[in-house]
Amino acid sequence: MPSRTQLTPFVVGYFYFLSFSKWLAITLLTVHTACGEEQTKLQQALPQYYWTWKGNEFETLVVFQPDGTLMTRERKVSQWTSLDPQTVRVTFPTQQSIDLRFTPDLMAFAQTGGQGTVISGQRGQLRTVVTGNPPAANSPAAAPPAGDPAQMKLSKNWVPHNIHVRKILLNNLEFYSLAVLGGNAAAEPAIPDKIWGPIAWRMPLRDAMKLLPAGARRHREMRMANLAFPRDSLHITTMAMDGRVVFEDHCNRFKYLSFICDTESCVIGIQLVETSPKTVNWPSPGPNGILEPYYNYIEDRYNGSSGNCVPYQIVDAGRGVKMIKTVLFNQPQMFLPHGPGECPGTVSLQAYASRPYLENVHWYLTAPLAKSLLEIVASVRKSGLDDQ
Repeated sequence: MPSRTQLTPFVVGYFYFLSFSKWLAITLLTVHTACGEEQTKLQQALPQYYWTWKGNEFETLVVFQPDGTLMTRERKVSQWTSLDPQTVRVTFPTQQSIDLRFTPDLMAFAQTGGQGTVISGQRGQLRTVVTGNPPAANSPAAAPPAGDPAQMKLSKNWVPHNIHVRKILLNNLEFYSLAVLGGNAAAEPAIPDKIWGPIAWRMPLRDAMKLLPAGARRHREMRMANLAFPRDSLHITTMAMDGRVVFEDHCNRFKYLSFICDTESCVIGIQLVETSPKTVNWPSPGPNGILEPYYNYIEDRYNGSSGNCVPYQIVDAGRGVKMIKTVLFNQPQMFLPHGPGECPGTVSLQAYASRPYLENVHWYLTAPLAKSLLEIVASVRKSGLDDQ
């Protein structure tokens, strides 16, 4: 039988082994818990913001929904899941997937191990995570507004902070907004009477929809995603016409009409869009010039081709309203002189392509909204986040 002297080293070694095993288990558990907490932090942080999503030749906005859905501004849906505290895997409907690596401060991401198109992006403005749809036209009426009912109603913290916005987008919005305010950014905005046709300033959405021509149907509803617009304040309800029935405006035909509404579902702006116009008529004397690259500010669309250009025109539409007409034109420049339009008092562009018009937009920009846009432009510039 072994002596006590012989057993002592064995017993001591055994206890050392037990102590080391316990320390190792606690350490691994601590590391695992910390990693789990960091991964949870990533999962909770991503849905709180809009994110830019950039490829070689395109750019859009996306949101990481809490349920694991990744949705683009164009309503394309994919799935996302976190792999570790800084990595997310996105799986597209084709079942192809890419991995995105986030910076430690969760302000930007870039695709890892990608070939061909490499995806990158940055954190945008804070968003309100909702589980339902935006306010609908047939929803119960909002409570009576506090204060002056003529004033546009925005969220409490409507001026975006700590967001990156393209410098050229800010420049364009400033240009059009100053035009609406008569060139004076400090001027008090005139309260409009009518915005477009029978649609009055801050008319409840459900009442405005009743004034549209017969045949108009609800096409889609969405929150305003353009980072240069008031945060968590505006939602868009787009109506559509089918067949030969269209919305008509200034001798132009449009398939879509969008109501721009404030937090109380009251109309503060209107945009008409035709995505494949056969003809485009301009109020005489025609375009004021070319202003690149944005032609649809509500849906954040811009010209990405040197073979196209964006002619524009600013037309007075009544007290406190200007109609901003923009066209994506499939020619690198406008050719003068203009030809006659289809209606008296209109002109058309001289075109040499078979289908020269790629999109026609009439945006009715109101003075109160223009004033808000100028405040956002100034705030982003002051923070130094107006990217190239």
